[in-house]
Amino acid sequence: MIKVLQLCDSIEKRDGRMSVIMNIYRNIDRGKIQFDFACTDYGFENFEKEIKKLGGKIFLLPKNESSMRNIKKLVSKLLSVGQYDFVHYHAISKWGCALSIAHKYHVKTIAHSHATKLSDSFFKSIRNRLFSLNILSKADYRVAVSPEAGKKLFMYQSFKYIPNIIDYNKFIFSEHNREYIRNFLGVSSSEVLIGLIGRISKQKNQKYAMRILNKLFKMGGTNYKIVFIGDDDSNNNCRISSLKGLSKKYSLSSQVIFTGMVSNTSKYYSALDLLWIPSLYEGLPTVGVEAQANGLHILASNKLSRSLNFTGNVEFLSISRFSLSNWVSRSLKENSKRDNVPIIKIRNSEYNLTNVMKKWCQLYGISNDNS
Repeated sequence: MIKVLQLCDSIEKRDGRMSVIMNIYRNIDRGKIQFDFACTDYGFENFEKEIKKLGGKIFLLPKNESSMRNIKKLVSKLLSVGQYDFVHYHAISKWGCALSIAHKYHVKTIAHSHATKLSDSFFKSIRNRLFSLNILSKADYRVAVSPEAGKKLFMYQSFKYIPNIIDYNKFIFSEHNREYIRNFLGVSSSEVLIGLIGRISKQKNQKYAMRILNKLFKMGGTNYKIVFIGDDDSNNNCRISSLKGLSKKYSLSSQVIFTGMVSNTSKYYSALDLLWIPSLYEGLPTVGVEAQANGLHILASNKLSRSLNFTGNVEFLSISRFSLSNWVSRSLKENSKRDNVPIIKIRNSEYNLTNVMKKWCQLYGISNDNS
C-alpha cells in the first residue's frame, strides 16, 4: 500500500483545499493508497471524524505551537519510521519546511498549487514567495488545480495540471431543495436569489458584491436578494459586521441574508438563481464546479482561471469600480437561466471523475484501473 502524508495546513471544512483533497480521498482505492494528515489545529469545524472513518490518521499541532521548529520535529518523527512513500504539500505556509525533511528520509515530495496569488497582502506575498523557493528546489513533482495557479507558484518550472472534482450527483438541481431552502431563508418564488459561497474574507471580495447589489437595486432589481453562505475568517467577525454596515448604509438590510457556515451547502445551490464569484484571486474555486453541476449560471471575477468554464455557463467580468454596471446588466439578464444537462457536459469534459482520479493515482505511482 502507498502511504501519503498530506500537509494541508488545516483540515477545516471551510478550507477549499480540503474540499479538493476529501473529494479525492472518498473516491480513491484506499486498499492501494491511504492518506494521513499533519496540520495545524485552528479550532474550527473540520473533517476529523470522516478522515478517521476512511482509515486516515491525523497529527495536529495547536495553533500556538505550530512553529517551524515544532513542525520539523513532528514531520521528522513521522517520516523517521519509514512508513510514508510521499509527502503531499498543499499550502504556502510554514509546513513547507517539511519538504527538506522528506528528502532526508528519501520520501518523495509533491507540491500542489491551489491559488493564483501568494497572499492578500504585499508583505505576506514576499514572505510566501520566500517560502515557495524551498518548494521550487525540494519538490520532486509539481501539480496545480489550474494553469494559472501552476504558473504563479512554480514560475518557470514544469507542472502537471489536475482539475478539481466533486461528487457531481450530490449537486444536481432539486425542486424540493429549492422550495425547502427558500422557505427557510424567507425568499419568495417571485424573488431572485443571488449566492456567494465561501468564507467571508478579503480574498472573496464580498464588499464588491454589496456594491453591485446597491447599483442593481437602483437600476430596477428591487426583487433581488443576496445570501452569503460561509463564516467569517476574522477572529471577531469584523468582516460580517462590515458587510452588515454596508447593507444598512445602502438601505438593503432586508435584501441581504447571512447564513454562517452550513453543513448542507449542496442543497443551497438549488435555491439560487445566480452565483457570483467576485474573488480577488483563486486557483480554481470548488464552488464554481459545484454550481455548474447544479446548472447555475455564474458571474465570476476575471482574476479566475478560464479553465473553470467547462460547461459554458460561466462569464468572466472585471472587478474594477468601473465594472459594476456590467455585473448589474448581466445579473438582470441571467437571473433565471439554468442548464438542464450539466452532468452530461461534465462527463464529457476533463473534469470527469475517471480522468481526474487516474491523474491523482499516477502521482503516487499507481495505474488507475479501478479507482
